[in-house]
Amino acid sequence: MTNAPFILQSVPVSAEAFSPYGTLLDAACADPRLNFTVDLKNPRPQARANLALIRPPVAALPFTVTVMEHHPFSEQIFIPLAQTAFLMVVAHDDGHGRPDLASLKGFTVPGDLAISYHPETWHTGMVSLHQQGQFAMFIYEDGTPDDCVFCDVEPFQVRW
Repeated sequence: MTNAPFILQSVPVSAEAFSPYGTLLDAACADPRLNFTVDLKNPRPQARANLALIRPPVAALPFTVTVMEHHPFSEQIFIPLAQTAFLMVVAHDDGHGRPDLASLKGFTVPGDLAISYHPETWHTGMVSLHQQGQFAMFIYEDGTPDDCVFCDVEPFQVRW
């Protein structure tokens, strides 16, 4: 007999709740401009800035997570280009290069907030809620496996 995956209930994101994992940028605070003051250090001189356009899939219930990823050397920033809500699941590193599943948090994010993951924050791939989204994504990459590290996890489901 197999055990059913555990269920993680996501909550609406807040700057305070997300701060251990990254930074939020609320465009509603711009009057007329809001600087996104994220520390964009690049500890790898050979890494170059990568600005990409992302069209993530639309999440469907049940949303089952089997893999998480992190970026050991770079912040990763997502800026919504379409006002589409999205889901993110984050975790701290367990100190052995794996996500600490005891620290899992799921957040629903409205389409007018941008996010920046701290380096080493484990997270799921980007997924839109309700309709197709589009994002500008920024990260430093050098083309090595250290750009994005993937880890299989015990399957779990996320609800929103």
